[in-house]
Amino acid sequence: MKTNEIVWRTLADAALAGRREWPDLSTLAAAVDAPISSTHQALGRLVDIGAVQTRHRGGIVVVSPERVVLTMAANRNLIRDTVTISTLSAAQDLTGQHPSAISFGGTDAAVHWLGGENTVADKGVRLIYADADVAVDLPDGDEVRVVSRDRVAARAWRDGFSSVAQTYADLFATPGWQAGEFRLALHARLFEHADWEQSPGEAHG
Repeated sequence: MKTNEIVWRTLADAALAGRREWPDLSTLAAAVDAPISSTHQALGRLVDIGAVQTRHRGGIVVVSPERVVLTMAANRNLIRDTVTISTLSAAQDLTGQHPSAISFGGTDAAVHWLGGENTVADKGVRLIYADADVAVDLPDGDEVRVVSRDRVAARAWRDGFSSVAQTYADLFATPGWQAGEFRLALHARLFEHADWEQSPGEAHG
């Protein structure tokens, strides 16, 4: 996954969890395991559309979490990060053998973020994130998309699922009506109430 996507995801997930402010660029760069220059470049698009504001002393404020998430979604390229598309039984075996190296994504993660009970639709094609060294020699199939998990995700996704912002972006980039239904349900959950965009002086941490 590209650095800009990891930066956007980190900002979005933090903002959705209530943390909108970062004290300086170096703190954000450390969180995404990237050089300060690359992190600064990744912020450019978000600043241009008013999703993020930067302070003169180096602070960063997310003023519109929804715009950050939508920027992620519009730029998500699942095909680029796909390792293989395999069978459900092979994916289940892989998960059983390497549970710490796997995160469930897609519709499975959406169910998790929607409260744990599927009241939306059939899950359709499933998605799992796997560390590069475990997703090898899987048989070809059409039931589970296996996607490469970056090291920031491996460290941050501690509950076994892709983060909420990543889940939304992946659903947006996944063809099929099931993914669309889950994305709409997740959008309603995340952005049900108006989130009036805040100036840096009004944003909360």
